[in-house]
Amino acid sequence: MLLDDPRIDHQLLERYRFDRARFVDAIGRIKSGALTEQSSLITQPIKPVNDVVDVQWDSPRGAEARAVGEAALRAGQVAAVVLNGGMATRFGNVVKGVVEVYDGKSFIALKAEDVQKSAQRYGAPVPLVLMNSFATEAASLEHVKRGERFGLPERDLLAFAQTISLRLTAEAELFIGNDGKPSYYAPGHGDFFSGIRASGVLSALLGRGVKTILFSNVDNLGATVDPTVIGFHLLSGADMSAEVTAKRRTASGEWDKGGAPAIVGGKRQLVEGFRLPTDLAPDYLPDFSTNNFLFKASALEREVQLALHLVKKKVDDRPAIQLESIACEASAADDAQGQPVFSLGLLRVPRDGKMGRFFPIKERVDLDASREILRARLAG
Repeated sequence: MLLDDPRIDHQLLERYRFDRARFVDAIGRIKSGALTEQSSLITQPIKPVNDVVDVQWDSPRGAEARAVGEAALRAGQVAAVVLNGGMATRFGNVVKGVVEVYDGKSFIALKAEDVQKSAQRYGAPVPLVLMNSFATEAASLEHVKRGERFGLPERDLLAFAQTISLRLTAEAELFIGNDGKPSYYAPGHGDFFSGIRASGVLSALLGRGVKTILFSNVDNLGATVDPTVIGFHLLSGADMSAEVTAKRRTASGEWDKGGAPAIVGGKRQLVEGFRLPTDLAPDYLPDFSTNNFLFKASALEREVQLALHLVKKKVDDRPAIQLESIACEASAADDAQGQPVFSLGLLRVPRDGKMGRFFPIKERVDLDASREILRARLAG
């Protein structure tokens, strides 16, 4: 059996909560042809969503939302989770979160600075939680230690790790790297839901009165603690609010690629871009997901089972496959009774400008191009 291979580090797998049963089941589905790249494509009717709420800071509704958000912040009811996992490969095998953005401040340091500003303004802490991976954990925790927690008290800077898995060959056999060892990877940010529960971090946050959790990528510094956005989420009553922004063409003339809100088979949800039919017009779905979410903290106690998708990669110049889950798909997850796990709210926010909330930095060239823009955005 594949998992009996003596080259596998079972202590590493156990430490990072490897799901053996689900992995074995997925291998069986790959070999039977039930799980392929094509099986992730949506075949049901897809329609645009027409009830996205525009977040407008200078409107009467915006003023109401700001007051609600500020009350939540003053009561210490908000925490921020930052996705700092993955494989640390896009920045030249350096963990992105520890990379300097400007003035000696890293991505993690700037996320910490943001929650500190909120704490100072509203008189109550906003706990910062890092979701690391086996590939980013050690470097990130050492960076936090060297930075003396960036001024945050111990109870206000928490961390947990996402799970781990094993890459496979195209034939669903164990992929062995050029170093003669199995190839491990972090299987997507859908791990957030099980990880925050299994680690005890969710219980700790709930125990101190946290009711709203902000969720964003470590490389998106536009996703700041904003009382108006928080207020719009709270006023909606949704378990999960997704920040989306108007889709547009990139500098090369291509449309934004990524997740989008849609109605699929009658269900309103977020759909990751690779699942959309290839013949769907790129501007058919007008909004684009920023991967910023707001969650009702108590709703995260519910079990969320997300689908695994087969993703093709190139590792050591050879084809490999890995299985990943995606956080946005929680918007379509059902419970054992066939009911939605989360009610979904959709908030349209600006991507750039002084209130911009989407500044993704995927590679060093992006950072070089955006450094001064980010400095100005965060100074405001």
